[in-house]
Amino acid sequence: MKKFDFSNGIVIATEWISRLAIANLMWLLCSLPIVTLIPSTNALFRLFYLWSKGEDTPSTAKFFWHSFKKDFWNSYKGGGLVWGVLVVLLLDSWILTLLAQTQSWLHIYKYVLYMTTILFSLTALYYFPLSKKLSGSGPKQLLAAFWLMIGHPVLSLLLAVSCMLLVIILLRFPALLFFFSGSGIVGLATMYTNKAIYHSSMRRKKKISEEY
Repeated sequence: MKKFDFSNGIVIATEWISRLAIANLMWLLCSLPIVTLIPSTNALFRLFYLWSKGEDTPSTAKFFWHSFKKDFWNSYKGGGLVWGVLVVLLLDSWILTLLAQTQSWLHIYKYVLYMTTILFSLTALYYFPLSKKLSGSGPKQLLAAFWLMIGHPVLSLLLAVSCMLLVIILLRFPALLFFFSGSGIVGLATMYTNKAIYHSSMRRKKKISEEY
């Protein structure tokens, strides 16, 4: 049995922490005008896509900046609609939460809106990593992300819980927001999307083998 090299493990962990921190700082800097949040987030997902494939980036900051500039306008085509719907849903949910007294029918609408917001948020978390793997139009990729989310309820629940725990930790220790706010969420989304794709592939292989 191969022994774990503790010192080597520390080096690898430190390297990944620094990568995540640099990527997050680049994401924050490129998102400062707010309107550039979409291409900035797209570049962050592109970076994690390469990392998930095992490809190395000699300079995290340089690759992020290159991807940010290269896909600047294209990122709005697919991501713009998703971000737009997400912002509207989140704003509506927030406004309804602030209402102290509401009528009974509005309570029903409120909880339907909450559920819709949660489901669409999870779909969006699947959509962005998936858009780096699949070709096709934005609506088709969004539909594929939705079916991936629905088809793997356990992974989707774990993704939601993981993101919630991360947000709680970041709010408890605000200094970490500068280093892991964006990179943490994107990392979780990429990891669970890859797991869902892998499980979907295994299901198809099993189904084909059973047919023959």
